[in-house]
This record gives sequence, C-alpha cells and structure tokens, in this order.
Amino acid sequence: MFQEFPAPGGRLEPMRPQANSGRAARWMRMSRRLVLPLLLLSLPLGLGLGCSHHHDTSSDPGTPPAITTNPTSVEIVSGRQVSFTVTATGEATLRYQWAKDGVNILGAINSTYTIYNPKGSDSGSYTVTVTNPNGTATSTAATLKVDVALPFNTPTGIAADAAGNLYVSDSADHTIWKVSPTRQMTLLAGGSGLPGSNDGLGGLARFNTPGGLALDPAGNLLVADTGNHTIRRIAPDGTVTTVAGTAGAPGSADGLGAAARFYAPSGLAVNATGQVYIADSLNHTVRLMATDGTVSTYAGLAGLPGQTDGARASAQFNQPNGLALAADGTLYIADFGNSVIRAISPGGTTSLFSGKYNNRGYLDGSATTAMFSQPVGLALDAASGTLYVADSSNHAIRKVSATGTVSLLAGSGTLGNQDGQGSAGLFNLPCGLAVTPGGSLAIADTDNHLLRNVTSAGLVSTYLVP
Repeated sequence: MFQEFPAPGGRLEPMRPQANSGRAARWMRMSRRLVLPLLLLSLPLGLGLGCSHHHDTSSDPGTPPAITTNPTSVEIVSGRQVSFTVTATGEATLRYQWAKDGVNILGAINSTYTIYNPKGSDSGSYTVTVTNPNGTATSTAATLKVDVALPFNTPTGIAADAAGNLYVSDSADHTIWKVSPTRQMTLLAGGSGLPGSNDGLGGLARFNTPGGLALDPAGNLLVADTGNHTIRRIAPDGTVTTVAGTAGAPGSADGLGAAARFYAPSGLAVNATGQVYIADSLNHTVRLMATDGTVSTYAGLAGLPGQTDGARASAQFNQPNGLALAADGTLYIADFGNSVIRAISPGGTTSLFSGKYNNRGYLDGSATTAMFSQPVGLALDAASGTLYVADSSNHAIRKVSATGTVSLLAGSGTLGNQDGQGSAGLFNLPCGLAVTPGGSLAIADTDNHLLRNVTSAGLVSTYLVP
C-alpha cells in the first residue's frame, strides 16, 4: 500500500486503507480458527483422554512373541481326553509348534494341543514354541502323566468272590478275565477276539459275546454265553464246559442240558443249593436250571413281552436282564425293556418293585415315582439290604432301599468318563456290577472300556494297572 502525492497545488490527503485490506484481516482470523484444531490433532491422542499416557504395544509391528500363560501339568487316566493350551502376545501372525520331550509333534501347530485317547506312551514333557517375523518364545515344560487303566474292550458282566477276586466278561473280545485284589489281570478262558463255542481248558475254549456271570457254591464260574445261546461253566482250574443249551440253536424249550434252548441269555443268579436263575432275555422269561442241568421256565411267557404282574406262570417281562437273589429267596429282575425293577417273591408272585411302567426317565424318589432307563446289572448288598442298579442308559449307578425308594449313588444322567464324588463321577453305559468283600462296588463301565470302583459313599475311581 503506497501513499499518493498530490499534483502541484493539490492537498496532501491522509492515507486510507484499501478495500482488500479488510478481506485480508478476515482471512487471517479464519486461518487461526482452522490451524488451531489441526495443531491440536497433531498432539498425542492420550493428552486429551484424562491425561493418560498408556499405550499397548504388545501387537505393534516389530514386537516379538511373549508367552503370557504357560501350559499346565496334568495327570490323567488313559483314554480320557487331555489338552494343553498356551496364550501369547506379539506381532501377528503368531505360529505355534508343540513338542514332546524335545521332539516336534507333527501337525501340532495351534495354541491348543489335544490328545484324544492318551496312552501310557504319551506321558512326557510338553512345550510349545511361538514364532513371528521378529523372534521366538518357548513355554515352560508341562508334564503329562498317564495312569494306565486295566485294558478291556467291552466289559459287560462281573462277579466277585469272597477273596476279592473279580471276574469280568469282555463281550466283544469273547473272553473271561480274572482280576486279583492287587489288580493283576489274567485271562481265565477264551481266545481274545476269537468267537466260538468250543469247550476246553482256559485259552483253548471259545465264547461268543459272553454276558452275565455268577459263582456257584463250589467256586465254579457260570457264564451266560449270550451269542451262543448257552450256559457255560468254568471250573476253578479253568476248564470250560457247556452245561445247558446248544450253541447256535436259539429257542425256548425246557429240558435237560443240551436239549434245553435259550435265546440270548444274560443275567444270572445262584442260590445256596446251586440252582441257577437265568434271565432269558429275548424269550422274555426267567429260567431255572437245577443242579443236574435240567432247565425249566420259572416265570414269564416265552416270546410274549409285556408288563403283567401276578403269578409266575402268567407274568410277563420285556427283555429281562440283570438278576439278584436275596437271602429270603426274593428274586429281583432288571426288566430292561420296561425300564423298571421287578421282584418275584418266594411264593411265586411277580410285582413291580420300583419304577414306572411306560415311563422311562431319570428320577429319584419313592418306589412309585422313581424312573429308570434300560437298567441292566443288579447287585444286592446282603449286609445292608440295598439293591444296586446299573441304570445303563442313564449312565448312573442307583441304589434302591428295601421299600423301593431310589437314590443316586454315582453318575449324573449324562455320559462321560471321569472319577469323582457322586454326580461328578461319570460313566458311559455301565452294565455289570458286583459287591466286593470290602463293601464297595466293582462296575463294568462298558462303553468307556473300563473297570470302575464305587465306594458306599459314592466315590468313583478307576482300576489301574499296578
């Protein structure tokens, strides 16, 4: 802006601002309003947030891995799924490699490593190395200890003698096993994985899907050879003989020894004189075998399933299974197809002992309100009078009082494989059970392929290899 000088004779005028000077001033004021927010935005964001200067750099570019949670050591029973897990921070993408005893495990490349069916050989020390482009980090070692359970394929029937020995039928393996009080397991009879019907000594004999077991007063082990439709006897020296029925010939005929016929016999019970009660499952009857091998129909109507109570000759059952005989002669029957517990009095009257016809379920309560789901095994504790039930499809062990009241001993109504107290102890289709001399129960936990123990207080454990 310049001052103009007047022409000769003119007057000097004071300098006036030009019109565009006002526009410049306004532009400067607007600039200040625009520039100030931009300057503030250029400051660290944290200054406007409560004066906090914290900034999480754990995932920033250039950050190497850092393990924040190491895998933990585990002790587990063989066959029970186990997992190790690690958590780590660092620039993505993190990569994982698990190792056992210092050797990388093929395919174990996630933050969690799971062994679905652990065996004794899986015991060891496990670590995981985490890597990214900026470095590596290795976890502390976690120890896995696998306690090896006594190995069975499909344990089904079970019996206990006065010395504490257990006898177990492994139905899918077609064998009979003996387990000593020190948990030494030996083959008593049959050929592992070899079905057949041969009589003979020990391993020379053959069975076909053996089921229920019972000991007679002479110490012989009786076997319901379900798939052969026969009753077998194993002498104390291991010699196997067929005492009733004919292998491969199902039927319902009464008669002496080989002339008698059965159709998938299952549960057994023996009285003090050596007579044998037989749950002839697919004939829907209960049979009685005299000491000379003569077989008669004790209760039920062959080929006619039902739920009729009353006199033995007219009573009806639906796939009777486990049997238990009381000292007074009362015979208890796990009526599998009807999902109830029946009783035949010494006088021959059949009645509903506990459960509800046409109401399969899982409910404790009185004899008339309790419910079962396909019960299989029965065992009677002579000392207390308590009847124990392997409530198979409820995956539970129930106990029934002398009045028929039902309560839970162990299991939860849901299948599983876990030791623990009461409902924390889990089973998978338990079938056979027997009272041991110490008062606990030995359980054939069929679909877990295990032999389990349950104390009278309901504490569940697993039979392990010594």
